[in-house]
Amino acid sequence: MGRKRENAYLTVEAALVLPAVFGVILFVVYMLLFQYDRCLMEQDLGAMALWGCSVEAPDEQTLEKMTEERMRAMYKDKYAAWRFTELGGRLERNRFTVSGKAQLTFPVPGLNFWGKNIWSSRAVDEYRRLSPVVFIRMCRGLKNLVQDTF
Repeated sequence: MGRKRENAYLTVEAALVLPAVFGVILFVVYMLLFQYDRCLMEQDLGAMALWGCSVEAPDEQTLEKMTEERMRAMYKDKYAAWRFTELGGRLERNRFTVSGKAQLTFPVPGLNFWGKNIWSSRAVDEYRRLSPVVFIRMCRGLKNLVQDTF
């Protein structure tokens, strides 16, 4: 009874290659989650900055309180994997600035090539508030420009 000898080199190669492939796939998925959430945060902060420039408030403190309330009510369930560490808005010299910072915890520390297990991102949006007088002057200037060209 002869026993047939089989080579097991495919099993050894698969045992070495499959964990590397799964690690790369996990890394790519987390990079995509990070980019998705970063883009959402920039979009939300941009919308918040535009809102802060257009809302009427009697003074700076009232506007900052309204902004904090609006940020607390911001829908955060749409973010896939982020945890916000700071959100804030302020009005300074007729410029409305909104800033935010969030973190993503990487689940497998061995695959994180940068040493830390937490990735973070920060976004800042700033817009200048227009006073009604400046807006009316701009509209009149545009009207004169359009009438002169036709």
